[in-house]
Amino acid sequence: MQPEAVLMVLFVFGVLAVVLGVLFVRNRQQQMLHEERMAALEKGTTIPLGPPPKPWSPRVYLLRGLIWTFSGLALGVCLAGLSTTSNRPYPVEVTAANARSVSQSLDIPLDQARKMVERDQEHGMPVGVALLGLIPLGVGIAYLIYFWTDPARHQLLRSGQD
Repeated sequence: MQPEAVLMVLFVFGVLAVVLGVLFVRNRQQQMLHEERMAALEKGTTIPLGPPPKPWSPRVYLLRGLIWTFSGLALGVCLAGLSTTSNRPYPVEVTAANARSVSQSLDIPLDQARKMVERDQEHGMPVGVALLGLIPLGVGIAYLIYFWTDPARHQLLRSGQD
């Protein structure tokens, strides 16, 4: 297995482990809050309300919009870079050696094996994959549009609180 493939597998499992860990901790906190409330109900005492809600501000939409927009741009640029660099042709010596190997292992003529090897080497990541970056970019732009058109933001600006 190639070192790049091993690193990619480790990266995917690492991200998966972090996501599962965060979800487990969040679930455990909700379970503890539920158990605390149920114990209070059984004893007949007042039910704890839990953590107070965080203060809301229209700036939240600006922050979310900026995060999503720049994440979409970064993802699009990254995928475009990967797709352009993954389409590098192999050197002629490698192509010839691969064609000889395929010819001998499949017992086919060398010309046919060369065509097979060249056709296989033309495939890489398509540039269109970079369009996946438009999804988070669109979400970010939607948040920014909502922020700029939100009447609550205009009221805060007039009162000087923002």
